[in-house]
Amino acid sequence: MKKLLTLLTILFLASCSKQEIKIPTLNIVGLQELHNHSQVWLFFEINNNDTIAKVNRKNTISTTHWIYNIDKRLPLKAIIPSITQLKYKHANGVHSKEGMHNYFSYSDTISKKLSFFEFDAIDYKTDSILSKYFLKSNGDNYKQYNNINITFNPNNTWINDAKMEDDEFKTTLIDFIDFSSEGKQTMLHLNFNQNLAYQDYLKYRTLMESLKAPHLLINNFEFIFDPNKVPDCGCE
Repeated sequence: MKKLLTLLTILFLASCSKQEIKIPTLNIVGLQELHNHSQVWLFFEINNNDTIAKVNRKNTISTTHWIYNIDKRLPLKAIIPSITQLKYKHANGVHSKEGMHNYFSYSDTISKKLSFFEFDAIDYKTDSILSKYFLKSNGDNYKQYNNINITFNPNNTWINDAKMEDDEFKTTLIDFIDFSSEGKQTMLHLNFNQNLAYQDYLKYRTLMESLKAPHLLINNFEFIFDPNKVPDCGCE
């Protein structure tokens, strides 16, 4: 593992004018071979006591896959606007090419290799509405599913209105899906506190992806919320 991280650091230093970036480390095996790609970099910086993401995409090519190397310390509120804009540019540029995708990079501690997570289908909703209220307004589109709302905060995780401990979250969720489905296909609706670190976001997001099966779907909408605007998010 030490060798892998050293090689990654060399790669980042050589590619980014000696600016260091710390990518997430996860124990989930992802895609590990990706050809015809270019790099997007989001660096961690402090400016006037605010954490900001400094974006470098000088070497991106529209006709390639884009790999997003994002510092794991950055909060979602610092990176989601840039990710959304870059995804749009990649898909709608003058020279954009069909079939080219967007990937988050991370260091896989199982295979000890750099891995990639595709996020083309994700549509970030940043208007600070939780999925449970979205479902109330759009119920007809989701009434055929067993709908489960999951909320990820920096200090806790919720399944519907039940607070979970990290070590029980996955097992409890699987059990709850089996108990509540009543023959319906289940759809998970994911809510992320905007103060959540990117490391934790990608940990939870890849975990959710690993659960997908014919009986279990994940809504492409992801709800990124400001806890100051959502009084019942369980953010304490």
